[in-house]
Amino acid sequence: MTQNLKQQSLTSVDELETIVDADAHAQASWDDIISHLDDGHERFERFFERSPAPGSEMNLYHSPTPTYLYEDMKERDDGSTGLYEDAGLEDTAAVTARIGVDKGVVNPTLILNLNFVRERDYAVAIMQGYNDWLVSELDEYDNMVGNLIVAAQDPHRSAEEIDRLADEDDIAGVQLLGTALVPPAGHPSYDPIYEAAEANGLPISMHTSGAGMKPFPEQSFWAETYAEDHVTQHPFAHIANATSVLLNGVPERYPDLRFVFQEAGIGYVPYLIGRLDTAYHEFPSEVPALSAPPSEYVSDTFYWCTQPLGHTAETPRHLAWLVELVGPENLLFAADAPHPDFDTPEELFDRVRAYFSADEVAAMMGENAVEVYDIE
Repeated sequence: MTQNLKQQSLTSVDELETIVDADAHAQASWDDIISHLDDGHERFERFFERSPAPGSEMNLYHSPTPTYLYEDMKERDDGSTGLYEDAGLEDTAAVTARIGVDKGVVNPTLILNLNFVRERDYAVAIMQGYNDWLVSELDEYDNMVGNLIVAAQDPHRSAEEIDRLADEDDIAGVQLLGTALVPPAGHPSYDPIYEAAEANGLPISMHTSGAGMKPFPEQSFWAETYAEDHVTQHPFAHIANATSVLLNGVPERYPDLRFVFQEAGIGYVPYLIGRLDTAYHEFPSEVPALSAPPSEYVSDTFYWCTQPLGHTAETPRHLAWLVELVGPENLLFAADAPHPDFDTPEELFDRVRAYFSADEVAAMMGENAVEVYDIE
């Protein structure tokens, strides 16, 4: 473990050449999505015209805490409330610039629960409308790139969507949403998505939602508050999907494909890797797809976003130990801007700068993300 402070030259985030928020967010309204639909989605448009509550009618998602109570948690400096009042990328770009981040990798907010949509055609319509909205918005901001979303309900049309948009200058990756992903991410039904992403040189980002992951685990049905859901859903979903990807041999089938796991912090990662290696050695007949322990694939193809770091100001050495276990070469700084619980760059930099070399710190803070997402 990292025991001693390292002598190196970085004393301030201002000395870093590049800082990347590997998990920025933007809010597209339903009107935004509908306004960017191609022909052929008339049924989806009629549904929205006629439904008094299209979001709740279309989704199986329900938060255990009433929405108005959750909104009360998100009061802003100007006195307004509500995460879902974000105006396109305007808020994201402004917060990103204000906290000193050079580039943000944009992911959805409202659409994080896309996997709860019941009908494939509706899911595909949302995918296409959101992605075209995202591309149009990204044109306005030099400090943003984005992950296009795919609809897990229809992997073949999702693969076509990747091929359609992969050459857009501001598209940096593919967002395969991790919440309520049934079957989990290692199932061969998703191979068309992985094949298209690998062929186009785009990483797979996996973001989860903080609430309502009813298909997994069963305990989620008993969560009485959003707080209960939020504690468990992000890491549990990533544990399930990462395990499925690895033990079903996705890295063997697609060796050039990379995976980025977002918004669960990194505390669960060493535990997960240890459990995976144990399973590989204990049950070799059940993991014939792998030719090496899972940890070797993880070090080559898996990346973990740092946000939320948690309360580490008084114990930076503990965070340094954790970073060393995960590997600084596999970490991506994430702010989660503009959400109320975002981490500023200093919250990671100030904790780790004394324990790692200047090159390692620079990699965590931005250079790893530049390489993974091919950011210019």
